[in-house]
Amino acid sequence: MRAMIYRRKDFLMNAFLRRTASATAALCLVAPAAWSMTAEEAWDAWVSIASQYGEDIAAASTEKVGDTLTAGGVTVKIEVEDLSISGELGDVTLTENADGSVTIKTPEAFAIDMVAAPEYGEKVEAQINFATPGLDTQASDVGGITTFTYGAPEIVISVDDMKVDGEDAPLNIMAKLTGTTGTYAVGAGDDAAMTSEMTTEALDISFDGRDPEGGGNAKGTISVAGFSTTSAGQGNVLFMSPEKLPALLRAGAEMSGNSIIGATTFEMSGQDGSDNFAVSGSMDGATLAMQLSGEQVTYAVNYQNFALTMSGSDIPLPEVSLALGETSVNVIFPLAQSDTPKPFMMAVGLKDLTLADGLWNMFDPGTVLPRDPATLTFNLAGQGNWLVDILDEKTMAEGPQGAPGELHALTVSDVLLKVAGAEFTADGAFTFDNSDLTTFDGLPAPDGTLNLKLVGGNALIDKIVSMGYLPADQANMIKLSAGAFTRPGTDPDTLTSEITVTPDGMVSANGIPIPLK
Repeated sequence: MRAMIYRRKDFLMNAFLRRTASATAALCLVAPAAWSMTAEEAWDAWVSIASQYGEDIAAASTEKVGDTLTAGGVTVKIEVEDLSISGELGDVTLTENADGSVTIKTPEAFAIDMVAAPEYGEKVEAQINFATPGLDTQASDVGGITTFTYGAPEIVISVDDMKVDGEDAPLNIMAKLTGTTGTYAVGAGDDAAMTSEMTTEALDISFDGRDPEGGGNAKGTISVAGFSTTSAGQGNVLFMSPEKLPALLRAGAEMSGNSIIGATTFEMSGQDGSDNFAVSGSMDGATLAMQLSGEQVTYAVNYQNFALTMSGSDIPLPEVSLALGETSVNVIFPLAQSDTPKPFMMAVGLKDLTLADGLWNMFDPGTVLPRDPATLTFNLAGQGNWLVDILDEKTMAEGPQGAPGELHALTVSDVLLKVAGAEFTADGAFTFDNSDLTTFDGLPAPDGTLNLKLVGGNALIDKIVSMGYLPADQANMIKLSAGAFTRPGTDPDTLTSEITVTPDGMVSANGIPIPLK
């Protein structure tokens, strides 16, 4: 039952966040067409720019009185893949100002209908309500770039009247943004560049629902102490179907974005008969950054001090909790076909993982193992190139003939695994000969060295033996096997190894060939 509630909630939230961003911008903002704008030009620009994002905005009537144009009975409609959004905003006024700008006033409350009908999955219908009391939008045009500044003391978005496959689904979702300000700028032309900035002092989300086929229910809240975002790119890149993305990137489109998320807390609970669950957590903040072009994609995300606590009838403890001091992922990945090597990189960091004593005690009741924070990090960087155009739909549909790309160099660094008193580190560098694909059975011949070091490994094995998880004879075999490929370090309980690979196919550990001869 809980899984069904989660699935419906996640489906709706993902669709809502992915597909209504452009609608919200179009509903709140207008793009005028000249330095000294008229209300008519502002209205025409709004409709034109919205159409570039796949939105159809129309008015039942327009009437100009003095310096104010009133667009009556404004409607909006968006059709994207399996998602349809439509609604009536009511009357919108556009007032010409003495400084050449235009003030836009939209109704303080309106509703739109959303229908998500995927080919495989449940059909979801819902009404999305917007409340924007005090929204102030000022638009201007400088050098053909339309810029508008907006601010709202409060924006409330709620979802109700949901149906899943035609049946009522009692799920309510509300999001409130407090102290929101931002700017939005669009250049001229069909291929116009777009930049935006937005800052919100606080974001609060709440939801509750129940299973229409049973008595189960779930509810939850998310609170964010402010966030800010910036983005740049082309409107038709930011608000389009994923199928069109490769062609746009091949044509030179680019986009980028950065986000800073403040301290966040969340909690969720539910029950179904005698079954119950509860989840709560927090984090100090997060940052996200992304750049995408036809040449490469870069992505970076970092979370600080994430904590999670879970309890429930299916968990054999009063509660289970864990915490991560830092979580980070950084990726650089080339996309363009090239005759020359391009850089790539993947760095992952999971630092200072701690588990509550209750969880430790399930497998270590005698406190044999050190319960110090665990850490896993690694960095893989190198040079490579694609021999085929991976952005070409026809090429990828037919499949590449032969190897799709080449690997020229690989560097391994920042490898660290700390757990239960033991510490493993590694670093190394390799080059690859792509003209030799026979020595290593179809792989380019490598040339390089990997350095390995393990501290506290034997002590950890002994502790596992004392806990009864590993027989002593098997532990001795592990130690003997490790001794064949390692050598003692200068410090106690330290093993090191130097793995060398040469282009002629020789692999050795500390100068001893592998396999041993």
